Amino acid sequence: MMKFLPEALRSRHFKIYFIGNIFSYHAVQIFIFAESWIVHELNKTPEALGMLGLYASLPTIIFNVFGGAVADRFNKKLLVSMSQIFQAIIFIIFAYSYANGHLEYWHVYIIAAIISFSTAFELPAKMSYFPSLLDRTNLSSGVVVDLFAWQGTRVIAPLIAGFIFAVYGGSFALLCSSLLILIFIILFNTTKPLYNPKKPIDGNPISDAFDGLKYIYQNKPMLVLLSLSFLVYLSGYAYLNMLPYIGVQIFKVGSKGTGLLMTAAGIGSVLPTIIFAKSGIPNKRLGVCLSMLFSGFFLILFAGSSILYQYIPLAAIIILIIGFANSLYATSVMSAIQIHVSEEFRGRVVGIFIMSFSFMSLGSLWVGTLGGFLDKVLLTEHFGVLISLMFGGVILLFAGIIMYLFNTSLKKI
Repeated sequence: MMKFLPEALRSRHFKIYFIGNIFSYHAVQIFIFAESWIVHELNKTPEALGMLGLYASLPTIIFNVFGGAVADRFNKKLLVSMSQIFQAIIFIIFAYSYANGHLEYWHVYIIAAIISFSTAFELPAKMSYFPSLLDRTNLSSGVVVDLFAWQGTRVIAPLIAGFIFAVYGGSFALLCSSLLILIFIILFNTTKPLYNPKKPIDGNPISDAFDGLKYIYQNKPMLVLLSLSFLVYLSGYAYLNMLPYIGVQIFKVGSKGTGLLMTAAGIGSVLPTIIFAKSGIPNKRLGVCLSMLFSGFFLILFAGSSILYQYIPLAAIIILIIGFANSLYATSVMSAIQIHVSEEFRGRVVGIFIMSFSFMSLGSLWVGTLGGFLDKVLLTEHFGVLISLMFGGVILLFAGIIMYLFNTSLKKI
């Protein structure tokens, strides 16, 4: 049976890390659902969800480079454990406040910002730690398997979150998130790396951060990939954070229906990680460019069909395809980065890539704000958000075509 497993899962300690990450990522996905749902429950405007995206992303954007430098200099396992314990405590406080009716919608912004700050230190440490559990020959497989843990939870976690919210309430869902984090911490601390990366001796995390930026600037394929990632997550991922608004205001469904739409995105996103888990993506340049093209095209199709029909089975199918394309992009880029980056700069480069994730939340700011403005100008009701999503799709579609036809540096990956 071992021969059918991805190469990375033949490592005992990586396997433990992978199982623990499934628990951790379920906790994160439930929290993402909770913060979006509760904000929309307390303030039903698209601008409110847009502002949530700003607060959920800005601390990560500001501190991620520094977080990557800290990860390269200090104990990664300790950094991850401390960050996760801190997040579990915040989830408990969130659950208590919501259960007792103490929350205003702007309180959720503060909670999102605190979690975002913690993530700026946790994720660079975590994603630069797991390569040390693997032989270099299995690293490409390890990247895909690690992404499978994240993408796979997107299949089940939104449904779980929607069900728990409907039956037991949001506070119970947040307490479940805290418990899942504690399980991850226990499993994570049983792993042992195959090697200990060399840590900087001179300097400090601030100078380390600038050295990391200099390294990226001098490495053109890395610079292009990271620059593209900011564009992709800003333009093409905002629909995820806007799904509570789209589900309730346009499709007229509750938490279960919204969870179904988010699960469709999760099913699509997990497929590339299954297909390429064995040995990784062979042509990463093609994966990057095609994923952008298809993400853009089907995002336009999703927005247009939702304006015309409001037929949720069709929307779920299109979202599934978008999720597939999004995941293909993330898998291609992360594989290229983890394979080609110098070990000395791994935490800092991964930190920059993770910073681009935050632009997904930041994207919901411009989509929500522009959507509300378009509703007023065009005298439409709720469709401005979908028109805004179309703009993002057009940007992605043309970016994918241009990068494949005219950019030469990606051929090196």
